[in-house]
Order: sequence, then structure tokens, then C-alpha cells
Amino acid sequence: MSWAKLLVTLLGSLLLWVAGTIVFDAVHWLLHLLLRSRSRALRIVAWPHGVHHRFLDARLSIQSEYQGKNTWCHLVPEYLTQLAWSAVMLTWLPRGMVLGCGLGQTLAFALLVSYRGRDPNHRPVEILDAYRPSALCSPAYHALHHVYPDAYWSAYTKVIDWIVGGGTCLENRRFALVGGATAFGRAIRAELVRAGINAIRAVESGDVSALDELEVLILCDPTASEEEWVESFIRATQARQIPPEVWAVHERPQDGLARHYRGDVRVIYRTLVLSGPEGIDVTQAARVAIFLIRRGAHYVPTRVNAGALGGYCRFRRTTPRPPVSFPTGQSRGQLHAQGPAPQAPVAFSECRRPSGTRA
Repeated sequence: MSWAKLLVTLLGSLLLWVAGTIVFDAVHWLLHLLLRSRSRALRIVAWPHGVHHRFLDARLSIQSEYQGKNTWCHLVPEYLTQLAWSAVMLTWLPRGMVLGCGLGQTLAFALLVSYRGRDPNHRPVEILDAYRPSALCSPAYHALHHVYPDAYWSAYTKVIDWIVGGGTCLENRRFALVGGATAFGRAIRAELVRAGINAIRAVESGDVSALDELEVLILCDPTASEEEWVESFIRATQARQIPPEVWAVHERPQDGLARHYRGDVRVIYRTLVLSGPEGIDVTQAARVAIFLIRRGAHYVPTRVNAGALGGYCRFRRTTPRPPVSFPTGQSRGQLHAQGPAPQAPVAFSECRRPSGTRA
């Protein structure tokens, strides 16, 4: 075999392996649908995956008694699903390419078994950092699936979350609006209510008492003091296991502070760009924003047109401007350990799926 053919075979095997992980993510999403089915037979089919969520539970703790079952109920079915995908591809693709993919899948399976299920995506976490926006799934991103089982289904790439709208969880979370009386504030609130979100309130003060019970803060008014609000929210939630989330409306994409917060491990941050000609339809803008946020967007244009891509490029070229006294290079856990926390660690049981609901 020539070097060129070998290179094509290896590249094809890698692409086929990636495609196999996407197929399993799709199966993963389907299993969660079956777990919520009214049919007992369908729930039984998906029952093994429920074991995986008992192994790494909603508090990101490992339950060792499920370690062996997790291997048979999660790792083995994942491996067999990907092998089945490779076997199907034998019909259309060269044998060497498919065998190379199967070898890669087998090596990956052997590595996961050697971890006994405690691979980088499945380890206990006391205080979770915010994930960095990327097309790939980091351990911090996948950990959120165990906290919110109805979202964050992807394990390697985010393709399935982009398709089905699993890039964030809205349900059973507590929201607050700053500038909720603005036209866009009223529109985004209406869209959240339409999505079944009822825990929404307005806040007018950035003190700890106003922010300590919130999970998602939406700055609807672009004239609000963003740094003051976001830093106050970060301080109020410093002791929580799960990082806070902020959606901030901007009138233009070139904002250095927003560019910084996009990669800040202390907060999951989304930039909503509300710009356009006079008379912009804020209802449509809010619908576009929620649609894109459900698919995991962190730069969120509220108008999908040719200018949206240009705005994103200008945003990415903007020089980040960190807030005053930004603690460079420290995780949320390190920051929490440095000084007195503003509150005791929060148990998120009331924010997640109710205990009587299957996960």
C-alpha cells in the first residue's frame, strides 16, 4: 500500500470513528426519550442507561456500588453500538478503512474499561468550572448532562445537541431579568414562559441577597452596568457546585468585556446581540435567541442573516477586556478555597429533575 493510500485509509478511519460517536450520541438521546415513555416495555429497553446515571449521579458523585453494572450497562452497549455502525459501513466503504475504525473503537473501549468507568468525563466534582465554548465536548460540558439529564447529550462532538436543541437546559431552573421592562425583556420573558419556565423574577439590586438563589441572570438592558452585575452574580454563587449562567444583551458585537467572559471559567456566558434597523421585531428576536441558546450558542445573534456571520467575526477579533481584579488562571474551586464564601454550598435538587421523575 502506498503512503497516499495509507494516509487516506487512516483519515477515513478517523472520520468514521467520529461518525460512530455521533451515532451513539443519537442513540443516547433516544434512550432518554424512552426512559420518559409511558410504555413500561420501552422504559425497560432504556433501563440499562439509567444505571449509568446512578453511577455518576446528579450531584456529580461516584456511587461505587454501580461501578460493575456501569461497565455492562453503559460501556459495553456504547462499544457494541459503534461496532454495529462500522459493520454497516462495510457495505459502502473500503474494508481497510472500516477495520481501522473498528480497531480504534476497540482500543478506546479497552482504555475506558481500564478506567473502570472513571474516565475524564465521569469523575466526581465538588465545584465545577464553566466549560469553554467549543465544537468539542469537554469534561465540564458532559458533567452538566449528569446534573441536567434532559440536555447536554453529546459526549465527543456537539452535533446531536445542535440538532435536537440539547445545548442547554432551561426547564426547572431559576431565571431573573435585569431590565425586564424593556421591549426585549418582555419578549424574552414571554418566550421563556412559552417554553414552560415559570421561575422568572425581576431583580433591581446586585447585592448577594438578590442573586444567591438564581441560576440564570439575563441582562436585557444593554445600558446596565454589566461588570457590576456579572461580578456580583459570580460572588453570590461562588460556593455552588454548578457555575452560574449569564445572558447579556449588547447592541454591537465589539465588546471587550463580553469577549472576556466568553472564556471565563467562573461563568457560563452568552452574548445576545440585539441590533438592526429601527422597528426590529423583538418577539422574533427573542424566538431566535432561545432557538440558538437551546443549541448551545454563546454568541447569539437575534437576527439570522448575512450580517450575523460578520458580527461573529468582529466579536472574535475583539480584544478581551478582563474585569477589574480578575483572578487570572484560577478555577472556581481554588477561588472558593481562598476565602470565606458568601453562602453555604447549594444543593440543586430543587433545580433539577424532581425526584419522582426518571432520569
